[in-house]
Amino acid sequence: MSSSTQDVNLAFAEDTRRITGERFVIGAVAFGVVFALAWIFEHETHPERDITYATMYGLEVAVILLAIWISRRRTGQRYVQPIAAAAAVAIIVLVCTYNVIVHGNTEVLTMALLYVEVGTMVLFPWGWRGQVPVAVGGMIAFVIAVNLGTFTTTPLSMHLLGLGMISALTVSGSGYLERHRFGVFRQTNALRAANEALAAANQALEDANRTKNEFLASVSHELRTPLNIILGYADLLSDGEFGGLDEDARDAVDRIGRTCRTLVFLISDLLDLSRIEAGRLAIRPGRVEISQMFDDIRRFVEPRLVGKNVRLVTESDEAIAVTADRDRLEQILLNLLSNAVKFTHDGEIAIRVRHGDDGRIAVDVSDTGVGIDAAELTTLFEPFRQGQAGREAGGVGIGLALSARLAGAMGGTLTAISQIGRGSTFTLRLPAAEEK
Repeated sequence: MSSSTQDVNLAFAEDTRRITGERFVIGAVAFGVVFALAWIFEHETHPERDITYATMYGLEVAVILLAIWISRRRTGQRYVQPIAAAAAVAIIVLVCTYNVIVHGNTEVLTMALLYVEVGTMVLFPWGWRGQVPVAVGGMIAFVIAVNLGTFTTTPLSMHLLGLGMISALTVSGSGYLERHRFGVFRQTNALRAANEALAAANQALEDANRTKNEFLASVSHELRTPLNIILGYADLLSDGEFGGLDEDARDAVDRIGRTCRTLVFLISDLLDLSRIEAGRLAIRPGRVEISQMFDDIRRFVEPRLVGKNVRLVTESDEAIAVTADRDRLEQILLNLLSNAVKFTHDGEIAIRVRHGDDGRIAVDVSDTGVGIDAAELTTLFEPFRQGQAGREAGGVGIGLALSARLAGAMGGTLTAISQIGRGSTFTLRLPAAEEK
């Protein structure tokens, strides 16, 4: 037997003792009430038996109370099932003794024994092992009672057959209920263990994610500082602060500056992504008129189109405004336009602003570039996930993930549609600003 199976069996046995102990009092009260009601009917028919019935009833109550007292003691709690079975057998003996003393009817005695046997099977989840002493004790006590003075109007064999069948059914029924309860207990135990393991794994993932975010924030901050210094000196060199530069040197310095700016943007995106996932990114929403951002957007995009057969198109109604953080909105648009420039070699890049069907403002950034495969669209906004074209062009795959999360932080959404060879359209939807 494996260790896990043994642990489950021990846990099931302990649970069975616990349930039996909890139901002991309920069972005692139930038996006490039924025998008290039986006393009423017995008095109606045989009032002369009151003293005998009261004596036996008192003994039955005493047996029940004694059994409860023993089972509540520390040492008795380990043996609650044998104690309950012994109490049931003692009650059976007292019932049979009463019928022998008063020369009772065997039919009535049979019904009383059936009640005790079936009642214990239903009340106590002790399985066939716990039910066997009750069933066997009932059969033996019944045979002894018949031989000592009870009378019957029905052939004794019929009583023995009926009582024997019920005894067998209670034993087999108790075994079936135990197997069924053990199956449910094992499944519940396995599910509980799985839930605990899942909770531990989730906690480990949260800890790892928090550590990753803290690491990214720390590294991003530490990298950005020296890069800004390099960028500053590159600008000074380019401006001639340290003397004139020939054309080749100036071109090299300009390349250093562009590369540093790209790295600064990348590190800023990493820092923002870690802040968002840690819930520490501050969003300052306000009224933003998108058309006023187009001059800044053009200054960013048009120099990158030099040497390409690509034109930039902007369309916007000056009256359209959104509720957003202006810096974060500009960051999203520049990320989208950067991708459009990277993957478009001929045709058009367009940014259009319109009223959406859902009452929000829609900003479409479209291009006639290489497009995105449909299978890659499902993971397009996940961090560090890139399509084939993205891997070939370089980058680490955080721009779109960051843009989608920034849009969500401002109460908006970012979606994409694309077709290979036909280009892509990214749609940013944001709440419309209130009219002035």
